Parts: sequence; C-alpha cells; structure tokens
Amino acid sequence: MLYSFLSWKVVKLSLLISIVLSFLFLLVQLVHLDQVLFKTPFVESFTFLGLWFLYFVSYFLPSSFFVSSSWLIFELKESKKLSVLASFGIDPKVLFFKLFLVSSPLLFSVLLVGYFIRQEDVSYMRKLFVYKYYTKVMKTIPEKSFYTFGGITIRIERREGELLKDVFLKMDDFSTSAGQAQFKGDELILKDGSLVFKKDDKYYLTKFNTYKLTISKLFFPENKKREPYLLQVLNVGFAVLFAFLLFQIILQWINKHTQLYYTLGLILLIHHITLILLKTKLS
Repeated sequence: MLYSFLSWKVVKLSLLISIVLSFLFLLVQLVHLDQVLFKTPFVESFTFLGLWFLYFVSYFLPSSFFVSSSWLIFELKESKKLSVLASFGIDPKVLFFKLFLVSSPLLFSVLLVGYFIRQEDVSYMRKLFVYKYYTKVMKTIPEKSFYTFGGITIRIERREGELLKDVFLKMDDFSTSAGQAQFKGDELILKDGSLVFKKDDKYYLTKFNTYKLTISKLFFPENKKREPYLLQVLNVGFAVLFAFLLFQIILQWINKHTQLYYTLGLILLIHHITLILLKTKLS
C-alpha cells in the first residue's frame, strides 16, 4: 500500500511535468503554426496535436521521472519520514527500487510510444500541414501583389481561371519568371520563362519552354533518415541511471532546496545534451 501510494505520487508528478513541458514547447511552435493550425480542418488539427503531445509527453517522461522521484526522496528525507521508514526496517534503497518497479509501466509506455512514433513523424505532420496550407494560398494569391511565405516569394500579374499569367517565383538561391503557370496535382507547370540559380558562387540564367516544379519537394526533403530507436532506449536508460544517482546524492549530500534545484538542473542539462549529441552521431 505504501509503495503504491508513493509510486502514484511519482507518476502524477512525472505526467504533470511532461505535459507542462510539452505545452510550453508547443506554444513556441505556434508562433510559426498559428495560421496553419487554426485554418486547417478540426480533425486534421486534432490529429496533429494528438501526435505532438503523445510524442513529446513520452519524450519528457523519463527526465520527468527522475525529477519527480528525486523530489519525493528529498521530501521524505526533509520531513524525517525516511528515518521513520528505516525504523520499521525499510531500507531507503529498497524503497527506491520498489518505486522504480511500481512506476516501470510508465517508462515501458515511453519505449512503446517511441517504437511507433519518432520525431521525424511529428516533423512530417507539421510539414504536411504547412504544405497543404501554402499550396492553397498559392492558388488564391491576389493579382498584382507580392506574397511571401515559408521562404518563398511569389507574384502574379493576373489570373484567368486556374491559369496564372506573368508569374515571378523566388526561393533561396533560385528564382524564375514565366509567362504563365498552372497547378496540376502536386506540380506547378511553368511555361515560356527563364530560370536563375546560384551554383559555386556563380549565377546562371537559362530559358525554358516548360518547367515542372514539384511543390512537395520544397517542404519534404528526400531520403530523410528516421531517428534511431536506440535513442528512445537510451533516454529511458539514462533517466533511470540519473534517478539512482540523484537518490544517492540526496541521501548523502543534499539538505537544502537550492542544492536540489541546482543538481537537478545540471543533470537535466547533461541528460538532454547527451541525447542531442547521440542523435547527431547516430543520424
């Protein structure tokens, strides 16, 4: 009963921390996604947000676990309850491992979610939203005006139904002007124009009768590798290791809240920097 009660406290706090961190991270992304997200059909927006929270809540759960378990151990130590438990023959190490065992389904769920959903899947959904939204925008741009979105600048002199006349398009080191353009599925068909592109610090100009620009390639890079599943395993493994390390440090050294805050902050930083470096190496 005691172990279940304490484990439930750890689980609740872990979930709360993960949800708050995911929500804050989403707020940062909404700066770029506000128009796309709120002008997309509800079902698609809900699907994206569900996938987002499922991935990031599970991503932050391991680090939230060692924060919440460390906080619980510190709280028990500060209130002298660890000494009371010890007087009943309950060793602190046994308490920690019992907490870990009862909370292990939470960490197992992280591995399960990580097996099916990777960061690239969330990124793909985000780019799909942006792609659908901007494709729709490109088809409805007002005449005689410049419009910039997602690193692309486009101008249309006039419109005749679905046919665009005197089109100018620029992106990165590439720009083109065409007498007319028309969308056909995923392609923008440009006719009677010229193309300017930069290569090896030199600009080249070429004329064309017909040029097909695949819009999806502007948003979805080819041959993008998926995040290795090993990273999800290491995320959980490091969290358990750091939780045990913090447990030992709390028992022997940490006696003040400030010491706990600084130590938690330092280990969280080490944890996530290590994951980033491993991802860079493995990708």
